[in-house]
Amino acid sequence: MRTYGELLENAPRQNSPAGYLQLVGIFAATFLAVFCCGYALNSGGQVQNYVLTAAPAQTAVQPRATLTNLPKVPRVGPAQNAPDGRLASSTVLHAAAGEVRKDTSLARPAVDPKKTVLIGVAADSGCGKSTFMRRLTGIFGGGSPTPLGGGFSAGSWETNTLVSEKTTVMCLDDYHLNDRAGRKITGLTALDERENNFDLMYEQLSALRKGEKIAKPIYNHVNGTLDTPEEIAASPIMIIEGLHPMLDDRVAGLLDFSIYLDISDRVKFAWKIQRDMAERGWALEDIKADIEKRKPDFDKYVAPQKAKADMVIEVLPSLIAPPKDENAPCDYLRVRLIQKVDTKFFDPVYLVEKGSTVNWKPCGDGLQCEFPGVQFAYYPEIYMGNTVEVLEMDGVIHNMKEGLYVEKFLHNTGTKEFGELTQLLMEAVKAPGGDNGTGFMQTLAALKIREIYERATGETA
Repeated sequence: MRTYGELLENAPRQNSPAGYLQLVGIFAATFLAVFCCGYALNSGGQVQNYVLTAAPAQTAVQPRATLTNLPKVPRVGPAQNAPDGRLASSTVLHAAAGEVRKDTSLARPAVDPKKTVLIGVAADSGCGKSTFMRRLTGIFGGGSPTPLGGGFSAGSWETNTLVSEKTTVMCLDDYHLNDRAGRKITGLTALDERENNFDLMYEQLSALRKGEKIAKPIYNHVNGTLDTPEEIAASPIMIIEGLHPMLDDRVAGLLDFSIYLDISDRVKFAWKIQRDMAERGWALEDIKADIEKRKPDFDKYVAPQKAKADMVIEVLPSLIAPPKDENAPCDYLRVRLIQKVDTKFFDPVYLVEKGSTVNWKPCGDGLQCEFPGVQFAYYPEIYMGNTVEVLEMDGVIHNMKEGLYVEKFLHNTGTKEFGELTQLLMEAVKAPGGDNGTGFMQTLAALKIREIYERATGETA
Protein backbone atom coordinates (compact mmCIF):
# COMPACT_ATOMS: atom_id res chain seq x y z
CA MET A 1 0.00 0.00 0.00
CA ARG A 2 1.41 3.38 -0.95
CA THR A 3 1.75 6.04 1.70
CA TYR A 4 0.09 9.43 1.48
CA GLY A 5 3.43 11.01 0.56
CA GLU A 6 4.03 8.50 -2.22
CA LEU A 7 0.57 9.12 -3.61
CA LEU A 8 1.29 12.85 -3.74
CA GLU A 9 4.75 12.26 -5.23
CA ASN A 10 3.34 10.06 -8.00
CA ALA A 11 0.25 12.14 -8.65
CA PRO A 12 -0.02 13.09 -12.36
CA ARG A 13 0.90 16.68 -13.20
CA GLN A 14 -0.47 18.74 -16.06
CA ASN A 15 0.88 21.84 -17.78
CA SER A 16 -1.50 24.70 -17.09
CA PRO A 17 -1.49 28.31 -15.97
CA ALA A 18 -0.07 28.77 -12.52
CA GLY A 19 -3.33 29.86 -10.91
CA TYR A 20 -5.21 26.95 -12.39
CA LEU A 21 -2.46 24.52 -11.38
CA GLN A 22 -2.56 25.83 -7.82
CA LEU A 23 -6.33 25.31 -7.59
CA VAL A 24 -6.03 21.81 -9.02
CA GLY A 25 -3.23 21.01 -6.60
CA ILE A 26 -5.25 22.20 -3.60
CA PHE A 27 -8.27 20.18 -4.73
CA ALA A 28 -6.22 17.04 -5.41
CA ALA A 29 -4.37 17.24 -2.12
CA THR A 30 -7.62 17.72 -0.17
CA PHE A 31 -9.33 14.84 -1.98
CA LEU A 32 -6.38 12.48 -1.52
CA ALA A 33 -5.98 13.41 2.14
CA VAL A 34 -9.60 12.58 2.88
CA PHE A 35 -9.47 9.41 0.77
CA CYS A 36 -6.23 8.13 2.22
CA CYS A 37 -7.54 8.77 5.71
CA GLY A 38 -9.65 5.66 5.18
CA TYR A 39 -6.44 3.68 4.58
CA ALA A 40 -4.51 5.21 7.42
CA LEU A 41 -7.32 4.49 9.86
CA ASN A 42 -7.84 0.93 8.74
CA SER A 43 -5.71 -0.34 11.63
CA GLY A 44 -7.90 1.78 13.87
CA GLY A 45 -11.05 0.21 12.60
CA GLN A 46 -12.38 2.41 9.79
CA VAL A 47 -13.74 0.55 6.79
CA GLN A 48 -14.11 1.65 3.18
CA ASN A 49 -17.41 1.32 1.36
CA TYR A 50 -17.93 -0.56 -1.88
CA VAL A 51 -19.68 0.50 -5.03
CA LEU A 52 -22.75 -1.23 -6.39
CA THR A 53 -23.29 -2.25 -9.97
CA ALA A 54 -26.49 -0.28 -10.12
CA ALA A 55 -26.86 2.05 -13.05
CA PRO A 56 -28.10 4.64 -13.58
CA ALA A 57 -27.49 6.54 -10.35
CA GLN A 58 -30.17 6.23 -7.67
CA THR A 59 -31.20 8.47 -4.84
CA ALA A 60 -28.89 7.98 -1.90
CA VAL A 61 -30.30 6.08 1.04
CA GLN A 62 -30.52 8.07 4.24
CA PRO A 63 -28.35 6.64 7.02
CA ARG A 64 -30.15 4.65 9.69
CA ALA A 65 -27.55 5.37 12.33
CA THR A 66 -24.11 6.94 12.36
CA LEU A 67 -21.17 6.53 14.68
CA THR A 68 -20.00 9.64 16.46
CA ASN A 69 -16.44 10.92 16.78
CA LEU A 70 -15.30 8.96 13.71
CA PRO A 71 -14.19 10.54 10.44
CA LYS A 72 -16.46 10.01 7.45
CA VAL A 73 -15.27 7.52 4.87
CA PRO A 74 -15.05 8.40 1.16
CA ARG A 75 -17.79 6.65 -0.81
CA VAL A 76 -17.81 5.85 -4.50
CA GLY A 77 -21.36 5.73 -5.74
CA PRO A 78 -22.90 4.72 -9.06
CA ALA A 79 -22.02 6.92 -12.02
CA GLN A 80 -19.18 8.63 -10.14
CA ASN A 81 -15.48 8.50 -10.84
CA ALA A 82 -13.49 6.00 -8.82
CA PRO A 83 -10.37 7.34 -7.04
CA ASP A 84 -8.09 5.93 -9.74
CA GLY A 85 -9.94 7.96 -12.39
CA ARG A 86 -11.97 5.16 -13.93
CA LEU A 87 -15.69 5.57 -14.44
CA ALA A 88 -17.92 3.31 -12.37
CA SER A 89 -19.84 1.10 -14.79
CA SER A 90 -21.47 -2.33 -14.83
CA THR A 91 -18.26 -3.82 -13.42
CA VAL A 92 -18.14 -4.15 -9.64
CA LEU A 93 -15.41 -1.97 -8.15
CA HIS A 94 -13.61 -1.77 -4.85
CA ALA A 95 -13.78 1.84 -3.79
CA ALA A 96 -10.11 1.92 -2.85
CA ALA A 97 -8.26 0.24 -5.71
CA GLY A 98 -10.78 -1.48 -7.96
CA GLU A 99 -9.79 -4.91 -6.61
CA VAL A 100 -12.50 -7.55 -6.20
CA ARG A 101 -12.00 -11.26 -5.64
CA LYS A 102 -13.83 -13.42 -8.19
CA ASP A 103 -14.59 -17.12 -8.33
CA THR A 104 -13.94 -17.95 -11.98
CA SER A 105 -14.94 -21.59 -11.46
CA LEU A 106 -18.48 -20.66 -10.47
CA ALA A 107 -21.00 -20.62 -13.29
CA ARG A 108 -23.76 -18.19 -12.42
CA PRO A 109 -26.12 -17.68 -15.38
CA ALA A 110 -28.31 -14.59 -15.30
CA VAL A 111 -31.32 -15.03 -13.01
CA ASP A 112 -34.77 -13.64 -13.73
CA PRO A 113 -35.51 -11.44 -10.66
CA LYS A 114 -39.01 -12.97 -10.63
CA LYS A 115 -37.45 -16.43 -10.32
CA THR A 116 -35.46 -15.83 -7.16
CA VAL A 117 -36.34 -15.79 -3.46
CA LEU A 118 -34.53 -14.10 -0.58
CA ILE A 119 -34.63 -15.79 2.83
CA GLY A 120 -33.45 -14.22 6.09
CA VAL A 121 -32.23 -16.29 9.06
CA ALA A 122 -31.53 -14.45 12.33
CA ALA A 123 -29.69 -15.89 15.33
CA ASP A 124 -27.00 -15.19 17.87
CA SER A 125 -23.56 -16.73 17.40
CA GLY A 126 -23.27 -20.35 18.48
CA CYS A 127 -26.98 -21.04 17.95
CA GLY A 128 -26.77 -23.67 15.25
CA LYS A 129 -26.95 -21.52 12.12
CA SER A 130 -24.29 -23.56 10.33
CA THR A 131 -26.13 -26.84 10.86
CA PHE A 132 -29.39 -25.24 9.76
CA MET A 133 -27.72 -23.83 6.64
CA ARG A 134 -26.62 -27.33 5.64
CA ARG A 135 -30.15 -28.65 6.06
CA LEU A 136 -31.68 -25.69 4.27
CA THR A 137 -29.39 -25.63 1.25
CA GLY A 138 -29.33 -29.42 0.97
CA ILE A 139 -33.04 -29.47 0.27
CA PHE A 140 -32.38 -27.85 -3.13
CA GLY A 141 -29.80 -30.38 -4.32
CA GLY A 142 -26.94 -29.37 -6.59
CA GLY A 143 -24.25 -30.70 -4.29
CA SER A 144 -23.11 -29.60 -0.85
CA PRO A 145 -22.53 -25.85 -0.48
CA THR A 146 -18.86 -24.90 -0.61
CA PRO A 147 -17.01 -21.67 0.25
CA LEU A 148 -16.85 -19.15 -2.57
CA GLY A 149 -13.62 -19.64 -4.47
CA GLY A 150 -13.06 -22.97 -2.74
CA GLY A 151 -12.15 -21.34 0.56
CA PHE A 152 -8.85 -20.37 2.13
CA SER A 153 -7.66 -23.96 2.50
CA ALA A 154 -7.93 -24.39 -1.28
CA GLY A 155 -5.64 -21.44 -1.92
CA SER A 156 -8.47 -18.95 -2.19
CA TRP A 157 -9.47 -16.18 0.21
CA GLU A 158 -11.04 -16.26 3.66
CA THR A 159 -14.78 -16.09 2.94
CA ASN A 160 -18.07 -16.45 4.79
CA THR A 161 -20.09 -17.06 1.61
CA LEU A 162 -21.32 -20.55 0.71
CA VAL A 163 -22.51 -21.43 -2.78
CA SER A 164 -24.03 -24.41 -4.57
CA GLU A 165 -25.70 -24.82 -7.93
CA LYS A 166 -28.87 -22.94 -6.92
CA THR A 167 -28.07 -21.34 -3.57
CA THR A 168 -25.97 -18.55 -2.13
CA VAL A 169 -25.60 -18.10 1.63
CA MET A 170 -24.30 -14.69 2.70
CA CYS A 171 -23.15 -13.91 6.24
CA LEU A 172 -24.25 -10.47 7.41
CA ASP A 173 -21.15 -10.16 9.60
CA ASP A 174 -19.54 -9.00 6.36
CA TYR A 175 -21.42 -5.72 6.79
CA HIS A 176 -19.74 -4.84 10.09
CA LEU A 177 -18.80 -1.19 9.89
CA ASN A 178 -15.49 -1.60 11.71
CA ASP A 179 -12.97 -4.36 12.21
CA ARG A 180 -12.18 -5.87 15.60
CA ALA A 181 -9.59 -3.23 16.44
CA GLY A 182 -12.00 -0.49 15.42
CA ARG A 183 -14.69 -1.76 17.76
CA LYS A 184 -12.22 -1.48 20.62
CA ILE A 185 -11.94 2.21 19.76
CA THR A 186 -15.68 2.83 19.49
CA GLY A 187 -16.42 0.71 22.56
CA LEU A 188 -19.39 -0.90 20.78
CA THR A 189 -20.11 -4.57 20.19
CA ALA A 190 -20.84 -6.11 16.80
CA LEU A 191 -24.44 -6.58 17.95
CA ASP A 192 -24.96 -2.81 18.14
CA GLU A 193 -26.80 -1.50 15.08
CA ARG A 194 -24.34 1.41 14.83
CA GLU A 195 -21.53 -1.05 14.09
CA ASN A 196 -23.27 -2.40 10.99
CA ASN A 197 -23.59 -0.78 7.56
CA PHE A 198 -27.31 -1.19 6.90
CA ASP A 199 -27.25 1.33 4.05
CA LEU A 200 -24.79 -0.80 2.09
CA MET A 201 -26.59 -3.99 3.10
CA TYR A 202 -29.87 -2.65 1.74
CA GLU A 203 -28.34 -1.32 -1.48
CA GLN A 204 -26.49 -4.53 -2.27
CA LEU A 205 -29.39 -6.85 -1.47
CA SER A 206 -31.62 -4.64 -3.62
CA ALA A 207 -29.12 -4.99 -6.46
CA LEU A 208 -29.07 -8.79 -6.10
CA ARG A 209 -32.85 -8.84 -6.20
CA LYS A 210 -32.59 -7.07 -9.56
CA GLY A 211 -30.19 -9.72 -10.85
CA GLU A 212 -27.11 -7.49 -10.59
CA LYS A 213 -23.66 -8.35 -9.25
CA ILE A 214 -22.20 -6.74 -6.16
CA ALA A 215 -18.78 -6.38 -4.53
CA LYS A 216 -19.59 -7.56 -1.02
CA PRO A 217 -17.21 -6.74 1.85
CA ILE A 218 -15.61 -9.57 3.82
CA TYR A 219 -15.28 -9.66 7.59
CA ASN A 220 -12.45 -12.06 8.41
CA HIS A 221 -13.46 -13.95 11.56
CA VAL A 222 -9.97 -15.41 11.97
CA ASN A 223 -8.07 -12.17 12.47
CA GLY A 224 -10.93 -9.68 12.79
CA THR A 225 -10.00 -7.60 9.74
CA LEU A 226 -12.00 -6.22 6.84
CA ASP A 227 -10.67 -7.91 3.71
CA THR A 228 -10.80 -7.26 -0.02
CA PRO A 229 -14.42 -7.66 -1.20
CA GLU A 230 -15.71 -10.54 -3.29
CA GLU A 231 -18.00 -10.61 -6.29
CA ILE A 232 -21.46 -12.05 -5.62
CA ALA A 233 -23.94 -12.83 -8.38
CA ALA A 234 -27.64 -13.47 -7.92
CA SER A 235 -28.82 -17.09 -7.62
CA PRO A 236 -32.31 -18.63 -7.48
CA ILE A 237 -32.18 -19.03 -3.68
CA MET A 238 -30.42 -16.26 -1.76
CA ILE A 239 -30.08 -16.76 2.01
CA ILE A 240 -28.79 -14.06 4.35
CA GLU A 241 -27.90 -15.20 7.85
CA GLY A 242 -26.56 -13.37 10.86
CA LEU A 243 -27.44 -11.10 13.73
CA HIS A 244 -29.61 -8.54 11.96
CA PRO A 245 -31.45 -9.67 8.80
CA MET A 246 -34.70 -8.11 10.04
CA LEU A 247 -33.55 -5.25 12.25
CA ASP A 248 -33.56 -2.67 9.46
CA ASP A 249 -37.08 -2.35 8.01
CA ARG A 250 -35.73 -1.70 4.52
CA VAL A 251 -33.77 -4.95 4.51
CA ALA A 252 -36.63 -6.88 6.12
CA GLY A 253 -38.92 -5.59 3.36
CA LEU A 254 -36.78 -7.31 0.73
CA LEU A 255 -37.23 -10.77 2.27
CA ASP A 256 -39.67 -13.33 0.93
CA PHE A 257 -39.57 -15.28 4.19
CA SER A 258 -37.78 -14.90 7.52
CA ILE A 259 -36.77 -17.30 10.29
CA TYR A 260 -35.47 -16.62 13.79
CA LEU A 261 -33.49 -19.27 15.68
CA ASP A 262 -34.35 -18.58 19.31
CA ILE A 263 -32.11 -20.43 21.75
CA SER A 264 -33.24 -19.80 25.34
CA ASP A 265 -30.71 -18.40 27.79
CA ARG A 266 -30.63 -21.68 29.73
CA VAL A 267 -29.88 -23.78 26.64
CA LYS A 268 -27.41 -21.23 25.28
CA PHE A 269 -25.58 -21.31 28.61
CA ALA A 270 -25.44 -25.14 28.53
CA TRP A 271 -24.14 -25.14 24.96
CA LYS A 272 -21.45 -22.58 25.78
CA ILE A 273 -20.35 -24.63 28.80
CA GLN A 274 -20.05 -27.68 26.58
CA ARG A 275 -18.08 -25.81 23.92
CA ASP A 276 -16.00 -23.30 25.86
CA MET A 277 -15.10 -25.39 28.89
CA ALA A 278 -14.44 -28.63 27.03
CA GLU A 279 -12.89 -27.23 23.87
CA ARG A 280 -11.41 -23.88 24.89
CA GLY A 281 -10.55 -24.35 28.55
CA TRP A 282 -12.72 -21.49 29.82
CA ALA A 283 -13.71 -21.26 33.46
CA LEU A 284 -17.40 -21.30 34.37
CA GLU A 285 -17.19 -17.73 35.68
CA ASP A 286 -15.68 -16.54 32.37
CA ILE A 287 -18.55 -18.11 30.41
CA LYS A 288 -21.14 -16.41 32.62
CA ALA A 289 -19.34 -13.07 32.30
CA ASP A 290 -19.16 -13.37 28.51
CA ILE A 291 -22.89 -14.08 28.26
CA GLU A 292 -23.78 -11.20 30.57
CA LYS A 293 -21.55 -8.83 28.58
CA ARG A 294 -23.39 -9.58 25.33
CA LYS A 295 -26.88 -9.84 26.78
CA PRO A 296 -27.89 -6.12 26.89
CA ASP A 297 -27.06 -5.58 23.20
CA PHE A 298 -28.56 -8.95 22.26
CA ASP A 299 -31.82 -8.07 24.00
CA LYS A 300 -31.86 -4.62 22.40
CA TYR A 301 -30.81 -5.32 18.80
CA VAL A 302 -31.26 -9.04 18.05
CA ALA A 303 -34.12 -10.47 20.10
CA PRO A 304 -36.78 -7.95 18.90
CA GLN A 305 -36.55 -9.49 15.42
CA LYS A 306 -38.60 -12.42 16.72
CA ALA A 307 -41.69 -10.27 16.34
CA LYS A 308 -40.94 -9.71 12.64
CA ALA A 309 -40.06 -13.31 11.76
CA ASP A 310 -42.48 -15.46 9.77
CA MET A 311 -41.20 -18.51 11.65
CA VAL A 312 -39.41 -18.92 14.98
CA ILE A 313 -37.64 -22.13 16.04
CA GLU A 314 -37.54 -21.85 19.83
CA VAL A 315 -35.23 -24.19 21.78
CA LEU A 316 -35.97 -24.71 25.48
CA PRO A 317 -34.97 -27.17 28.22
CA SER A 318 -37.07 -30.32 28.19
CA LEU A 319 -40.15 -30.49 30.40
CA ILE A 320 -40.34 -34.29 30.38
CA ALA A 321 -36.62 -34.66 31.25
CA PRO A 322 -35.37 -31.32 32.64
CA PRO A 323 -31.70 -30.65 33.54
CA LYS A 324 -30.68 -31.62 37.08
CA ASP A 325 -29.54 -28.14 38.13
CA GLU A 326 -28.76 -24.69 36.72
CA ASN A 327 -25.24 -25.68 35.63
CA ALA A 328 -26.08 -29.15 34.32
CA PRO A 329 -26.13 -29.94 30.59
CA CYS A 330 -29.46 -29.80 28.78
CA ASP A 331 -29.42 -33.40 27.61
CA TYR A 332 -32.96 -33.19 26.29
CA LEU A 333 -34.74 -30.32 24.61
CA ARG A 334 -38.23 -28.99 24.00
CA VAL A 335 -38.46 -27.27 20.60
CA ARG A 336 -41.33 -25.14 19.33
CA LEU A 337 -41.98 -24.32 15.66
CA ILE A 338 -43.82 -20.99 15.89
CA GLN A 339 -45.54 -20.17 12.58
CA LYS A 340 -47.29 -16.96 11.61
CA VAL A 341 -50.62 -17.45 9.91
CA ASP A 342 -51.57 -15.55 6.74
CA THR A 343 -47.95 -15.44 5.50
CA LYS A 344 -47.67 -15.29 1.71
CA PHE A 345 -46.88 -18.62 0.01
CA PHE A 346 -46.85 -20.37 3.41
CA ASP A 347 -49.26 -22.73 5.20
CA PRO A 348 -48.33 -23.72 8.77
CA VAL A 349 -47.50 -27.33 9.55
CA TYR A 350 -50.13 -28.89 11.81
CA LEU A 351 -50.70 -32.07 13.80
CA VAL A 352 -53.83 -34.22 13.32
CA GLU A 353 -56.37 -31.42 12.75
CA LYS A 354 -55.76 -27.81 11.73
CA GLY A 355 -56.69 -25.26 14.39
CA SER A 356 -57.09 -27.87 17.12
CA THR A 357 -55.18 -28.29 20.39
CA VAL A 358 -53.35 -31.60 20.60
CA ASN A 359 -51.05 -33.17 23.19
CA TRP A 360 -49.68 -36.51 22.01
CA LYS A 361 -47.15 -38.88 23.53
CA PRO A 362 -46.85 -41.77 21.05
CA CYS A 363 -45.74 -44.99 22.64
CA GLY A 364 -46.19 -48.69 22.02
CA ASP A 365 -46.33 -50.28 18.61
CA GLY A 366 -45.64 -46.97 16.85
CA LEU A 367 -42.52 -45.77 18.71
CA GLN A 368 -39.98 -47.13 21.16
CA CYS A 369 -40.52 -45.91 24.70
CA GLU A 370 -37.06 -45.71 26.28
CA PHE A 371 -36.59 -42.76 28.61
CA PRO A 372 -37.43 -39.98 27.97
CA GLY A 373 -39.35 -40.83 24.82
CA VAL A 374 -40.97 -38.07 22.80
CA GLN A 375 -44.01 -35.87 23.19
CA PHE A 376 -45.68 -33.68 20.55
CA ALA A 377 -48.12 -30.81 20.86
CA TYR A 378 -49.96 -28.48 18.49
CA TYR A 379 -51.97 -25.38 19.45
CA PRO A 380 -52.82 -21.79 18.45
CA GLU A 381 -51.19 -18.90 20.31
CA ILE A 382 -50.68 -15.14 20.32
CA TYR A 383 -46.91 -14.69 20.12
CA MET A 384 -45.41 -11.20 20.45
CA GLY A 385 -48.67 -9.74 19.17
CA ASN A 386 -48.93 -12.13 16.21
CA THR A 387 -51.43 -14.93 15.64
CA VAL A 388 -49.43 -18.13 15.27
CA GLU A 389 -49.76 -21.90 15.18
CA VAL A 390 -47.25 -23.86 17.24
CA LEU A 391 -45.92 -27.37 16.64
CA GLU A 392 -43.91 -28.66 19.59
CA MET A 393 -41.57 -31.62 20.15
CA ASP A 394 -40.09 -32.57 23.52
CA GLY A 395 -37.57 -35.41 23.89
CA VAL A 396 -36.03 -37.68 21.24
CA ILE A 397 -36.99 -40.21 18.62
CA HIS A 398 -34.75 -43.16 19.53
CA ASN A 399 -35.18 -45.00 16.23
CA MET A 400 -35.45 -42.48 13.42
CA LYS A 401 -37.01 -45.05 11.10
CA GLU A 402 -40.06 -44.81 13.33
CA GLY A 403 -40.40 -41.19 12.28
CA LEU A 404 -42.71 -42.58 9.61
CA TYR A 405 -45.27 -43.16 12.33
CA VAL A 406 -45.11 -39.48 13.38
CA GLU A 407 -45.13 -38.30 9.78
CA LYS A 408 -48.53 -39.94 9.22
CA PHE A 409 -50.12 -37.44 11.63
CA LEU A 410 -48.39 -34.30 10.30
CA HIS A 411 -49.91 -32.19 7.53
CA ASN A 412 -48.67 -29.32 5.32
CA THR A 413 -45.09 -30.52 5.78
CA GLY A 414 -43.95 -29.45 2.30
CA THR A 415 -42.90 -32.98 1.39
CA LYS A 416 -43.42 -34.19 -2.17
CA GLU A 417 -44.16 -37.73 -1.10
CA PHE A 418 -44.90 -39.56 2.13
CA GLY A 419 -41.70 -40.57 3.89
CA GLU A 420 -39.52 -37.73 2.57
CA LEU A 421 -39.36 -36.05 5.99
CA THR A 422 -38.28 -39.28 7.67
CA GLN A 423 -35.70 -39.95 4.95
CA LEU A 424 -34.14 -36.51 5.44
CA LEU A 425 -34.06 -37.02 9.21
CA MET A 426 -32.36 -40.38 8.80
CA GLU A 427 -29.72 -38.92 6.47
CA ALA A 428 -28.77 -36.30 9.07
CA VAL A 429 -29.29 -38.32 12.24
CA LYS A 430 -25.63 -37.90 13.26
CA ALA A 431 -25.69 -34.14 12.76
CA PRO A 432 -26.15 -31.91 15.84
CA GLY A 433 -29.76 -32.28 17.02
CA GLY A 434 -30.33 -35.15 14.62
CA ASP A 435 -32.53 -37.14 17.02
CA ASN A 436 -34.30 -34.28 18.80
CA GLY A 437 -36.55 -31.34 18.03
CA THR A 438 -33.85 -29.03 16.66
CA GLY A 439 -33.13 -31.31 13.71
CA PHE A 440 -36.81 -32.19 13.33
CA MET A 441 -38.02 -28.57 13.17
CA GLN A 442 -35.08 -27.35 11.06
CA THR A 443 -35.85 -30.08 8.52
CA LEU A 444 -39.51 -29.06 8.44
CA ALA A 445 -38.43 -25.43 7.95
CA ALA A 446 -36.19 -26.43 5.03
CA LEU A 447 -39.06 -28.32 3.37
CA LYS A 448 -41.33 -25.30 3.78
CA ILE A 449 -38.69 -22.98 2.25
CA ARG A 450 -38.54 -25.25 -0.79
CA GLU A 451 -42.33 -25.09 -1.03
CA ILE A 452 -42.26 -21.29 -0.76
CA TYR A 453 -39.68 -21.10 -3.54
CA GLU A 454 -41.80 -23.24 -5.86
CA ARG A 455 -44.99 -21.30 -5.10
CA ALA A 456 -43.34 -17.91 -5.46
CA THR A 457 -41.45 -18.64 -8.71
CA GLY A 458 -43.40 -21.40 -10.40
CA GLU A 459 -40.13 -23.34 -10.67
CA THR A 460 -39.45 -26.88 -9.49
CA ALA A 461 -36.68 -27.22 -6.93
